[in-house]
Amino acid sequence: MIGYIQKVLVDTIRAEGGDEALATICQRAGVEGVPDFRIDQDYPDDECLRMIAETGAYFGLDEDSLFRLYADRFIRESRGRFPMFYQMANSARDFLERQPRVHTVLAAGLRGEESRDRVRDKFDIERDGDDLMVTYRSPNRLCGLYEALFDRVLEEFGDTGSMEILACQKRGDDACRFCLKLGAAGDE
Repeated sequence: MIGYIQKVLVDTIRAEGGDEALATICQRAGVEGVPDFRIDQDYPDDECLRMIAETGAYFGLDEDSLFRLYADRFIRESRGRFPMFYQMANSARDFLERQPRVHTVLAAGLRGEESRDRVRDKFDIERDGDDLMVTYRSPNRLCGLYEALFDRVLEEFGDTGSMEILACQKRGDDACRFCLKLGAAGDE
């Protein structure tokens, strides 16, 4: 998993519970010390998944609550670190349509070709009339995080919308498929 995911998780833990919480969560997750996660490196997926699980347990958050907390910090931090991604978008739709390319740009900074391919190939988005059809393929099954990020992107741009889950790896499907229905600011 690209290090930016873990970096935001670490920042979330620190903001909510300080360095003591971070040290405890890393220890419980079997992560040595507190790594300095770099956004140009790929880290073991299982390590991040253990950190996510232990963060929820430590703070007493269910998965949805944890993902909403994470999504809020992710949007704030990514807006500061990558402002151009937001400046190029006039709406949530614009932003979401670019998301696979943004993912590819972040993956381009990874050192190994296999790592770049794995990150780049996780998302596809196609238009279907006014809707966006998203395909997410990952053994990590973080589709709930995508849903939290979708809601937070809508909020960020002042747009409305909904997400229909058409298929889900957690239910045994080969990939997660979402239909994103997007309105504009002020739509009901």
